[in-house]
Amino acid sequence: MSNFLTTAGLRGGMSVSPASAPRKSQGLCSLPLHSVMAAIAMLAAQPVHAQSMDYGALQQLFGEPVTTSATGTPQRVSDTPANMTIITADDIRRSGSRNIPEVLSRIPGLDILRSGLNAYDVGVRGYQQATQPRMLVLIDGRQVFLDDYSRTDWSNLPVNIDDIRQIEVVKGASSALFGSNAASGVINIITYSPIYDDNIVVNATVGTQRQRSVDASVTLHGAWGGLKLSAGGLDAHEFDTPRPLFDGNITPETPGGTEPPTHRYVSARSVLAAAADLKVNLELTYTRSVTNLADTTDFNVMGVQHDKSHSVRAGFDWDGELGSISANSYLNHTRLTIFETGSGDIGYGSKINLFVAQLQDQFKIGTDHTFRVGLEYRHRDYRQYNLQTIIQKPHLVQDFLSLSGTWIWNISNKAVFSNAIRYDRQKMHQAGQINTTGLFDYDDYRHGNREISANSVLTYNPTDVDNFRLAYGRGVMIPSLMQSGYSQIIDLGIGYLIDAEGNPLLKPTVVQDVSMDYGRRIDAIGSVVKTSIFYEWSRDITAPFVFDDLILLGDQLALPSYARNVGSSHGWGGEVQVKGEHRSGVRWDASYSYARVRDGDRVRELLNYQNSAPRHHLRLILGYSTGAWEFDGSAHYVTSTAMIRNRLDGNPPVRTGGYVSLSGRIGRRIGDRFTLSLSGTNLSQKETRVSAFPAIERQLLVSLTGKF
Repeated sequence: MSNFLTTAGLRGGMSVSPASAPRKSQGLCSLPLHSVMAAIAMLAAQPVHAQSMDYGALQQLFGEPVTTSATGTPQRVSDTPANMTIITADDIRRSGSRNIPEVLSRIPGLDILRSGLNAYDVGVRGYQQATQPRMLVLIDGRQVFLDDYSRTDWSNLPVNIDDIRQIEVVKGASSALFGSNAASGVINIITYSPIYDDNIVVNATVGTQRQRSVDASVTLHGAWGGLKLSAGGLDAHEFDTPRPLFDGNITPETPGGTEPPTHRYVSARSVLAAAADLKVNLELTYTRSVTNLADTTDFNVMGVQHDKSHSVRAGFDWDGELGSISANSYLNHTRLTIFETGSGDIGYGSKINLFVAQLQDQFKIGTDHTFRVGLEYRHRDYRQYNLQTIIQKPHLVQDFLSLSGTWIWNISNKAVFSNAIRYDRQKMHQAGQINTTGLFDYDDYRHGNREISANSVLTYNPTDVDNFRLAYGRGVMIPSLMQSGYSQIIDLGIGYLIDAEGNPLLKPTVVQDVSMDYGRRIDAIGSVVKTSIFYEWSRDITAPFVFDDLILLGDQLALPSYARNVGSSHGWGGEVQVKGEHRSGVRWDASYSYARVRDGDRVRELLNYQNSAPRHHLRLILGYSTGAWEFDGSAHYVTSTAMIRNRLDGNPPVRTGGYVSLSGRIGRRIGDRFTLSLSGTNLSQKETRVSAFPAIERQLLVSLTGKF
């Protein structure tokens, strides 16, 4: 692929420009549309796997960020069959953020729920809650999304933020393109390649809340392949803002029961050039963290989570006569222990194993049709251990077999029709005793589900500067392991029991959406305008704990609760964004997003999606570079929310008012290798109440970054 790119233009003297500043006189963006489409067709003739693609060379060739994630074929972000935004390494650096969710907060259509110093959830298009289940998160294509609650532990990712080449954000149902649980969107974090990139970077950061972090990544490569090593860690103190009380009101209480947030990680990734057309890859990661997270499914509103995870991945990419064949297998093991705030040893733990084996082949028939076929096996294993006087040790196993196919039809040099379909077959069974004392008759957990995901997108470029996208998506969200097999009896010690159980008979949640996007490059002001409107509807939404009537169990009263499919929800809205850069060094990014959600009666009562996220969100990002200096600032305005803080206490949602948040960064290069920066978040006030959980505090960070 790199040889092809060199032949196609890099050695041919082609002038290129960065995506942030498209200009009519530079790069492929300035070429006639048929020339751009011809270049894309040439690339499509040589499909590559994301793990072996030279992103830097492709971005230089096309003059804007490039992805293979959606279809396996290199595509400009403006041509992908999905509503995709790519956050570049420059965007990440200029944000001043040292964590991924804060970087994501700049994307219209995403809302960030923060409940602690390193506790985040990312919502999409009006669906925002703690333990957010609707967004699939990947690192270089490997799932880091946890299957216990169906969530992402953002505090425990094995990644150095200075080692991220780009973050790909997809809004809309995308299961057929990206796999199981991409029900409403995907975040794919792409790190620098061990074989194509020279990225030796070290960062040290100190700041308020006694934050101290060190991160480093080193790449080594040659004709034999490449190796990348990364390691780092964080120590800090938790926000000391008051915890919400039990009665649903926001009133002060001592912040006891929390622990200092920490994070440690190490990763090693290698790619071996076994032959000219064969690359073999191997990856090992280990990470652990302590997080004070929002716990909406227990009687206390916060929980202290200890997370230890490791993963092993191996695979190969082979380009031959049968097309581009790739195999990828990985094992994720996670051990979680969650303590209820202030309760000592009351809580539960779980061990989660995820094994995934993937095989796919991408090939062309003729000059206008590109196909990808895939086979995937997925094994999920969940063991639970309760730190209670009544002990259960549920053990649940789920197996998935999936078939998928993608067809890209280049109708003309202006229109592309992309289609994808995926069939998932799930089987579940118990591998050990589930519950001997529960109130529900789930003695046999053998159960199965069959679901189909689909995506169909028409992309049309009527001129060199305009593009339209009309899309339909059908995504599937498999019930989480806790929803399917959780079991815990809580003895309150006053003649009263709570029996909380999963439900193996749950149906998957199906999310469908239609959307229309329009983008235009305005060369006169060096900007790109993007607009999008959408309509989304969901059925068979699952609530994790739904109470039944009190019953008498021996000499104690017992309150049974279990997971149920509780109904439907639908939402609509849109986003508009203007982003650009002037040759003087001034840059801007202004956006507005609107999302309106309407829940069915039971969904509103138990989950209340329709009020949990702000309907209106305004973002303004301004920056200026001159010589060795960079100045960047951002302002966010969001409207009010009303979020259920605890699903078991029966109290109404907690209301929070709208607010304005200011952030900024000043950076200065020191010589050729170092950058010193001062950055801050929530600068306009000392504390800001952004949700039903503890208020967030102002933060200031000083960072020194060296690149060698």
